[in-house]
This record gives sequence, structure tokens and C-alpha cells, in this order.
Amino acid sequence: MSIRKSIKLIISTIVLLQSTLCVCVAQTEAQTEKLLIRANDKYTSRQYKEAYDEINKALKLNSTRDFIPVNVLLLAEPIYFSYLEKIAEDKEYVALEDVEEKLFFYPQVESGRINDLIMGIVKEHAGSQGMQVSYSGRQASNPFYERTISRFVNQAQKQNKQSMFVLGTLCVVVVLFLTFLFAVLLICIHTLRLQQARYGRTRGFLSGRTIFSGGKDTLGGVTDVYSMGKNLLPPPRELAVNCEKLGCKIDMITSRRNNSKNVSELVYKVAFQMGVPQEEAILYFCAAMVYDAGFLDLSPDLLISKSLSGADWDELKSHVEKAAKYLRFVPKEYKQIFIDAASKHHENMDGSGYPYGLTGDSIPLVARLIHVCESFVSIISVRNYHDIKDRESAIAELEAKKDIYDAEIVAALREIL
Repeated sequence: MSIRKSIKLIISTIVLLQSTLCVCVAQTEAQTEKLLIRANDKYTSRQYKEAYDEINKALKLNSTRDFIPVNVLLLAEPIYFSYLEKIAEDKEYVALEDVEEKLFFYPQVESGRINDLIMGIVKEHAGSQGMQVSYSGRQASNPFYERTISRFVNQAQKQNKQSMFVLGTLCVVVVLFLTFLFAVLLICIHTLRLQQARYGRTRGFLSGRTIFSGGKDTLGGVTDVYSMGKNLLPPPRELAVNCEKLGCKIDMITSRRNNSKNVSELVYKVAFQMGVPQEEAILYFCAAMVYDAGFLDLSPDLLISKSLSGADWDELKSHVEKAAKYLRFVPKEYKQIFIDAASKHHENMDGSGYPYGLTGDSIPLVARLIHVCESFVSIISVRNYHDIKDRESAIAELEAKKDIYDAEIVAALREIL
């Protein structure tokens, strides 16, 4: 019980002290308000000496607090300035010393115009006494003027130190910011070079590589997959170059930087990982650069819109049916692969996709590959319709949607990352 009583006593004492403090603060504020009213009345009636006395009472009353209230300072500055003007007009130089002393105790009242006016009064008085006033603070014959000039010199030195500190801090911030920008630039350049190198290695398969004794390019063997016969083809490099040019146009109109390169490279790697013959994987690589060619037939505003109506969605989905006219450069032996890629890459494994509602293996492999790889690149990239995610989160999202994406393709994608 004695401990509880002691605790209660301590708490009661604290509460009493807080109450007393609040009462004191309230009383101080009330007295300050009365002094401000009197000072303002004197000031508006041009009784500057009396206003000066009243505002000093308010300053003194609040000097023991952590800060002087703003309303006191706002009224003190014009009263001090007006009183100094009266001192200058009446040449009451003795009164200036009192103002100087008050400013020493209440430096918050100082302003540029008050300091300029004091310096003017000091110079005028010094001139009338035949003395030289130096801004260096050297005043040989009058201690009052020495103190006045010294105060200004000290204030200037303080402001100079503050300016140097601000300047130094600013320089450090600028240097750190430039260093950060330089580091980001180096990272971007390194990433771009790696991407270009990876893409170049993939494109290297298209630069005249032959595997048959007759000198035919590897693309020649892919025709058997679609049972369309073996006819003469333009150089594979020409086909790849045309696909790359069209892919760049698609990326530009959709504002998806390097999307065609990123998706096509990923399609090639995943196909190869799954055991697809290299020559077939290379052809998938080409088709994956132009699978969204139908977007070229749509309004650019529709492609970048953040809010789409039902009619807008229907128009957007129609891009899968509008790609054929942009694929006329593709040799007929391979045309079906490109058509499948462009028209069926939004088909889902459970038949919920569009435009045909195909299911499972009835969806061509190239379309299933593009569907997975395109979605993965989209998830880890900046898009206006979703937040960017890391690679692991993207893979996990694809794995969770087995009704949409081919699980075997998703597993192969995880293997190569």
C-alpha cells in the first residue's frame, strides 16, 4: 500500500505542476495580449517612444520562454524602426544606445532596414563629431560606436559563415547527386550492352549459318513442321532484318521500348530449352518480333489509354485479326507460323482466350510460347496498367495461372532464368 500511495503522490505532484505551468503560461499570454494592445494603440497614434516601452515589456515578459511569440516579433519590428526614425529625426543619440542594448538581448527583432537605419544614425553622429566610422569595426574615440560597428561586423561574419556552410552543403549535395547519376548511367550502359550482346548472339544464328551439305540454311528444315514443302527462300538475314524493322515500329506505337527484342529473345531461349530444334526456334524468334503487328492498324491513343470502355477493349482485342497485311514480306513457306503467332497468342489453355477459344495443345506452340514470354516481360516491365514486379514474383504469377499459361513452358522459363 505504501508503494501505491507513493506512486499516487508522485502522479498528483506531476499533475499539479503541469496545471501550475499551464496557468502560468495562460497568465503570460493574457498579459502579453494586453501589452500588445497598448503598444499597438501607441504605435497607431504615433507615440513611438511609449510604443517602444510597451513592446519591450512584452519582449521581457516572454524572454524566459523557449521562444518569443511571432505576434510579438511582428509588432516589435515596425515599432523599433519607427522609434529609430524618430531618434534620427530628433538627433537623440543617447536613446540609440538603449535600442542597441535591447537588440543585443532580443536579436530576433533585428531586420535589414533596422540595421541600415542604425548604421546611418551612427555615421551621421560620427560625422557631426568629426570622427571616421569604419565598417571594419575600428572606432577609436567612442566605445558606443565601437560596440555598434562591432555588432554589425559580427553579424556580417556570422551571415558569411552561414552562407559558406549552405554553399558547402549545396556543393556536397550536387557532387553526390552527380555521382549517383553517373552510377545510374554506367549501370544503364552496362545493361544495354548485355542486352545487345544477348540479342546479337541470337541474331548470329541468322547470319548465313548452314548445316546441310547443299548449303541450305537452317530455316529450310522448318517447312516440314507445317507440311508446306520446301521452296526457295530469301536470305534468312533479310527475313530477320525485316522482322526487326517491323518490331521497332510496333514498339514505337505501343510505347513498349525493346519489347519485340525482349520477347523474341526469350521465346528463342525457352523453345531451345524445351528441346525444339534450333532451326525451328530461330523461326519462332523471328515471328516473336512481329506478333503484335495488328496494333499498327489501331489508334495510338487507344494503345496508351489508361481507361478503356467495353468498346475500346473489343477494338484493342481485334489486333490479332489485323496483322496479316503487315506480314506479306514473310515467305509463304513460313507464313502460317507468323499468322499463328500473331492471331493466337492470346488463346488460353482452358479455352477462355480469344479470338477462337482454343484449348491445350490445339494452340500452336509458337503462340503458347509468345503468350508466356510476352506476359513475363510485361510483368517485369513498366506498364501504365500495372505495377512492376521482380522476376520471381512474375514467374510465381505465371505458375499460379495454369488455366491460362502452358505449365511446361513456364517451367522451362524458370529453368533459364
